[in-house]
Amino acid sequence: MTLWILIIADRAKITVLPIRDKMKRPLFVGELVMQTTATGPRPHKFKVVLNNKEELHPPSELTELLRTADRIMIAKDGDAQQTAAVVDMLQGFQLRADIVDVCRFCLLKNMFNFLNRRSVRYHREKICADCAKDELSRVLSSSQVTYGEEVCERLEEILLSTRDLDRTLSMLSPEELDHELTRFDSIAANTEVSTSMIRDLPINRKFKDLLLQKSDVLLPVQSISVENGLLKGQNQLVTSVTATGKTLIGELAGIENILRRKGKLLYLVPLVALANQKYDQFTDRYSGLGIQTSIRVGSARIKASKTDSMRRSLDSDIIIGTYEGIDYILRIGAADMLGKVGTVVVDEVHTIEDSERGHRLDGVIARLKYSAPDAQFIYLSATVAKPEIMAKHLNAKLIEYEYRPVPIERHLVLCPEHSKINIMTKLARDEYSKVSSKGHRGQTIIFTNSRRNCHRISEALSIPSAPYHAGLTSQERKKVEVGFAKGRLPVVVTTAALAAGVDFPASQVIFDSLAMGIEWLNMQEFLQMLGRAGRPDYHDLGEVVLLAVPGKRYTGDQGDTEDTVALKLLKGEMLHTKVEYGEEEKLEEILATAAITSSEKDLIKIHGDMLAGYAVDVLVRRLERQKFLYRKKGTIELTSFGKIAAGHFLSVSRAFLIRDAVLMDHDPLAIITNLEFFDGVYFKYVSRISAALNVNLPSRVFQGASLDILFEGENMGKLDISLREQLFDFASEFLACSCRDSPYCGCAERKFSEKIIMIRTEGYDPAGIVRKIENLYGITAYPGDVLGYLDSAVRNLDAVEMIAKTYSKREIASEARRLKKEIEG
Repeated sequence: MTLWILIIADRAKITVLPIRDKMKRPLFVGELVMQTTATGPRPHKFKVVLNNKEELHPPSELTELLRTADRIMIAKDGDAQQTAAVVDMLQGFQLRADIVDVCRFCLLKNMFNFLNRRSVRYHREKICADCAKDELSRVLSSSQVTYGEEVCERLEEILLSTRDLDRTLSMLSPEELDHELTRFDSIAANTEVSTSMIRDLPINRKFKDLLLQKSDVLLPVQSISVENGLLKGQNQLVTSVTATGKTLIGELAGIENILRRKGKLLYLVPLVALANQKYDQFTDRYSGLGIQTSIRVGSARIKASKTDSMRRSLDSDIIIGTYEGIDYILRIGAADMLGKVGTVVVDEVHTIEDSERGHRLDGVIARLKYSAPDAQFIYLSATVAKPEIMAKHLNAKLIEYEYRPVPIERHLVLCPEHSKINIMTKLARDEYSKVSSKGHRGQTIIFTNSRRNCHRISEALSIPSAPYHAGLTSQERKKVEVGFAKGRLPVVVTTAALAAGVDFPASQVIFDSLAMGIEWLNMQEFLQMLGRAGRPDYHDLGEVVLLAVPGKRYTGDQGDTEDTVALKLLKGEMLHTKVEYGEEEKLEEILATAAITSSEKDLIKIHGDMLAGYAVDVLVRRLERQKFLYRKKGTIELTSFGKIAAGHFLSVSRAFLIRDAVLMDHDPLAIITNLEFFDGVYFKYVSRISAALNVNLPSRVFQGASLDILFEGENMGKLDISLREQLFDFASEFLACSCRDSPYCGCAERKFSEKIIMIRTEGYDPAGIVRKIENLYGITAYPGDVLGYLDSAVRNLDAVEMIAKTYSKREIASEARRLKKEIEG
């Protein structure tokens, strides 16, 4: 055992710490008082503090302790006069001491620790790592913000990495961003260079010449695909991060199959915006080869200049369609109209695992395999949790390429909500000032959780930017796409739900929010979005920045906070979960499949190949009892009612709602507005209202307690007269019902939905409808949402008309047809 004595010679007192075996905590704390004698400074009084008790001990005990010590140390930077006296005293006893650098914070706690190269800078001095961690913990716990455990651990990692407590604490108020500290990790780019030459591909000469205009070589994932039979008809599941060249794999197979007269190309995507983008790209790219491109995105029944100018014929060589748009053709029994299909490309195929839309993608893939058994199927995705499992399910060869074409840096910034706009402005401005080695400016995508936030953020940024979401018209979205593609627009602010699949060549992705709506992003969604940062043809580096608000939750029942979610996403991996559909979804898929085959055996086989398990016999018997279909000697045939449900994507329960309403002679307008509300409506002047009432009023009119707050007590009297009159008009027209649960009974939403439809019948387009409701009621909506609702209303009226005809309700059928035509325009 070793014994060290540490002496701290301050001006007020001299402290003595006996340290056994290099422990931080001393055996006791001693206080020495010296006196000047003829032979020099000597101990006069020696007080010992142990277990909170003070006792005076003979000075000789200290002298003996000093003589038996293995090492005597004097703390550096003590009082010069006191230190000199201690040295004189020790020399008088023929003892020597080392001057040592020790942690001042430890000494304040009567503890001991050396300072060395592992010590931490703090307030122009150094302290030991343990005291630095304690100080960090103290600051975090005394803050008005509650930091998650994972964030505290992350900050401690940064502290020990930088050995600088001041820099670490600066992350809690990031007015000046420390790029080195916010960096969570860096993902290197793959340096592999493909040696597959396009000139060596066994493809049509004109097609080859077209490809050679852009590049001489294939990208690595494209080479792997070709080597694994892409041009020999091999079905493939291609999983690779964004911008590695997956789309061209589908085009290589599809265009070559067209030119070899093996059949047309069906290109399926999840979003209308993505379908529009692919339509424009393919039309521009391949029309020179004599290849025609069409688009099918559902019924698209509302006349608009954009849709009128787009080709929709099924006799085209390429048909770009949303999942539902292509499935609609099959569900109405028109598969033969597709003609010979040579290639089916399914983009964003990971959607098959989505709990809401997955069953429809799974269903359309299975039905296309049945309808086009000789077609080559190419599935594309950047994010599949267990690609080998999905490849087996899809009966496709897995082409997996895990490397990014551009290095990426991921940053975590902890910030209060009010700092986000300034931070985003600075990040976007700095990025746009950079020019890559390819000659392109840096551009930014900001992801947020709502359409309203898209506009709010875009308006608040002091750099040119534009909102982008499904509520905009196709013309508005197209304008943003073109501006961004040409480098004129530095920033696009978009929703997670929409832009994950749309092609925006951004060098930087910022997450304003880590939620989609009010639900936290899952790992797959997060990876899809961050994958948008960095394009090989444009950029040298991709940057991803997560702006996380410590302690923030979007709902009271969310367990995690945004800072904790941020670290989970940055550290996490996708987890494969078995998808199981509900009975309603399964019944819908059985009906849809029965539209393409009358063979019960084939129907069982088709559903046997689908992702979820189907008890086909049980489901068919239920549909038979409910008069959706009937069976006879191994055959299945849809009833008229069943055909309507299948072709209109109606669930069994929704089909019954329409049928029952028709049989009770309900007005078609009432039927469709009961089926589906238009509730995407907002207070146009929400900021003025909130300021006048001194409350934070939710912007959505039909959300939570908005209407209660607005019409409570004297609140309306606090508003200016023009706004008050508009809101009173709104209340008198839509809130005047005698329901016990008013305004939560649904009457207001239904009446307002009727109003939207009736304004449309007066000849207003979606943008005109929005302007009219703004003038009438001081509320607003997005034209794209209005268009979507009207399109849905037409489809529902179609179903009402057909069901009314089936049950000989001629007047209802006639009224539904009349209203439908007026809405279509």
